[in-house]
This record gives sequence, C-alpha cells and structure tokens, in this order.
Amino acid sequence: MAINIASQSRLKPKNPRAQPIEMGIFVSVEGIDGSGKTTIVNAVASSLTKLGIKVYTTKEPSNSEIGKLIRSWALKKNTSMPHPSIYALLFVADRTMHYMNEVSPALLDNDVVISERYMESTIAYQGALGVSLDWLIQLHRYVPPADLVIILDIDVETAMRRLETRGDLEVFERRTLLNGVRSIFLERARAMGYPVIDASRSAMDVARDVEAIIMRRLSARGAQNER
Repeated sequence: MAINIASQSRLKPKNPRAQPIEMGIFVSVEGIDGSGKTTIVNAVASSLTKLGIKVYTTKEPSNSEIGKLIRSWALKKNTSMPHPSIYALLFVADRTMHYMNEVSPALLDNDVVISERYMESTIAYQGALGVSLDWLIQLHRYVPPADLVIILDIDVETAMRRLETRGDLEVFERRTLLNGVRSIFLERARAMGYPVIDASRSAMDVARDVEAIIMRRLSARGAQNER
C-alpha cells in the first residue's frame, strides 16, 4: 500500500553572513522490537568514530519529560489505553521535543546523528493497532523527517526469542502485533525507497551493511558540496 507523504524539508540555520551552515546527516534506524537496533547503532557509531567521523547517537522515547512518562508508564505491559491514538499523540509530542531540543542542535555539531527509532516507528506500531496511517503521517507535519531511514528486518519468531531471553516484555512486544508492525515497515520501505537490511544475521554483518549505507550518503553529500 503506497502512502503519499508531503515532502518536508529542514530549514538550515544561517550564520551572520547569511551563508548556509553545513548540517550533519540525520539517520533513523527502525525495526520491530528484537531486531537489534541498540546493538547496531552502537556498533556503527563506534566504527564511524574510528574513521574520524563525528557521530551523535540518541533514541526514542527520549529523555524529555514526555519520554520519561512513556517509558515509566505507557510502555508497561499492564498499561491499558482507551484508544491506540493516545500512544501516537504521546510519541509524537516526545518526538517534537526530541528533535527540537536534541537532534537539531546535534546536527550542527556532528557529521552524523543516528536515532534509534523515529517517525516510522509510530506509523508502523500505531498503524498496526488500527490507527489511520494518513492521520499518523499528518501528526508529523511539524517534525522534520530523517535524511536517511534504514529498516532492520527480522522475522517475528526470531525477534520474540531474543525478547523472551531479556525478561519482562513491554506492551507492544506481542507476536500478533509485531507481525502487523513488520508488514507496515516493509510497505513503507517499498513506498518510500528505504533500504531494508536482513537483521537475522550476525550483528557484525548487519552493522557493516548499515555503515556502508551511511558512508554512501556521506560521500554523496560531499560530492554535492564540491559542485
């Protein structure tokens, strides 16, 4: 199912001489629970740093007051919401604060900013709960999209085995729901042209592929700036 999404652009701040400031590349790493996002983001950041690239990593829910509320209450397994749209409103409110207070400043000081989860997670998770995808996309009208979205794809059974070894499951970590979430991630990847990485392989192989995609984007940015 192709989703039409209005193109959004991030306005680059200007210095006193009105010359554009080069901003870093904003990368969002997405995938269902158990796909290994945290491990991969950390591995890629470490590798890029060794290459002399300035990297800033972050995640959602963020450390904003709304993000803390989500982690301490909304994601708990026994939390009951009257309607799944409430989750979406909470996540997008946190995301707006996250971008404005953390991501945007980091883009001015780093070559690459990598977020573990961003816009596509709300579209996939709350979409799988039955919320309109068009409405979820419209909720993000004031939130700039990531420059690069990478989907870590893994079958739900493998993901659940990983999650179950971790201990207590969170509210969204259910087989039936994650099957729907995975389907939407893959639909969005096809519609938006996002790269999809097989996350069932070793962390080293997955991280290598993610790093290569980011390096290609950096190279393309550099070539464009030289014109």
